[in-house]
Amino acid sequence: MNLYGVQSAEKNARCSVKKTLPVTGIVVPLLCCGLAFPGVSFSMQSGNTEAILGITFSAEHDDNIKLSSETDPESETEGDAEGEMVYHVMPSIDLTHAFGEHVLKFDLAGDSRSGGGNVDSGLNIDTSVGLGLNFAGGLALSLVDTYAKDEFDMDLYDESDVSENQSNEYGFDAKYSFGRRLRAEAGYKHLWQEYNNDPKDIEYDTDTVTGKFTAPVAERLEAYVSGSFESTESDPASSQNSDTMSGVLGVRWEGPSILSGWIEGGYGDIDYETGTDDDDYSEAIGDVGVEVAFTPRSYMELSVGRNNYGDIKYSALLSHNYLDKMKINLSANQSTARSYSTTSSERTYDVSLFRLSLATKFLERFEAGLTASYQMQDTTDEVDTFVGRATLEYPIQEWVKVGAHYQYATRTADKDTTKDYDDNRIGFFATFSL
Repeated sequence: MNLYGVQSAEKNARCSVKKTLPVTGIVVPLLCCGLAFPGVSFSMQSGNTEAILGITFSAEHDDNIKLSSETDPESETEGDAEGEMVYHVMPSIDLTHAFGEHVLKFDLAGDSRSGGGNVDSGLNIDTSVGLGLNFAGGLALSLVDTYAKDEFDMDLYDESDVSENQSNEYGFDAKYSFGRRLRAEAGYKHLWQEYNNDPKDIEYDTDTVTGKFTAPVAERLEAYVSGSFESTESDPASSQNSDTMSGVLGVRWEGPSILSGWIEGGYGDIDYETGTDDDDYSEAIGDVGVEVAFTPRSYMELSVGRNNYGDIKYSALLSHNYLDKMKINLSANQSTARSYSTTSSERTYDVSLFRLSLATKFLERFEAGLTASYQMQDTTDEVDTFVGRATLEYPIQEWVKVGAHYQYATRTADKDTTKDYDDNRIGFFATFSL
């Protein structure tokens, strides 16, 4: 789900950014897309329970509401890019309850969109409920159930030509510690997905089982062995039916000061139900990485490896907080993801994602934010997407902020120009809190 077109959390193992911005006492996304009517939220805390509730009403002008190409492929004339005022109602809930050593948590973030005749009304929603249990003797158990639904803005960040969709994932993770460093872990999850395609909806059911055992080798060195099995079945897209197995052996070193690192290697196998043996994968897999804490305010993580498809994967993150006046994050990721496109016969695609986020304060009370992302989707047709956003806000009083924003998004394809679009969103907003 994309609130205000801001990228969500990682879908299909591609991204890792959540979609809402929780703020103490108020849960109103600051990156709103337009003139925001009063956004009201309040925080309640009683004993071991804390609840943060919020709702935002907004209006924005979007000059390409359908994210359409500017060129009609048949007539080579101006296409159906249309501007419109769009209205949003966005509720949010963040509830946490602690009882003894256990924690119960519930989160909800929604975005209901409506507008003029060119605007397709829709609902994007993300919700989750989780229970964390910690028992005497070293046993820890977590249970999580999440639900997500996307009815608009799928083409803003996701794979091109993805239809309206919804998903539900539930599962558990268990960990038992035999002393301080010896531990065993196991998990299970089930993922259900539905994509609303013509002439028939497509459903995916994926079951995943994982296990890991970790043992100390030296004072700062530990070894581990882990494995996973995943089974995917689809109706009617049987070409995606597959079984995936992997196992790795690795070591991790915790340095005495700022440096930690790990290296692992193993074997991965992907067996598709349809097709020939040439469509399957049997690959050597592995990963090597390092974490560096330069200062309490600066952190870096780097890793590179090979995945079950035999492709290179990498991940990099640099985070720095300058005296609580400026916060900057830079990240880069490359992975292989399952394709849910309505027009492509490819089972997977490679995706590279680069992100920048910057938040700063100046002149004592002004707050500015900048986010930018560049995504390269590599299939039979390479598709590149850029989204940049700038915000400026000022607190008139402790309980009210006003501001303005501008967002620009563009997508280009090497072959199919009907996937191209340019989109501008601009507006003002006011945020009220209790």
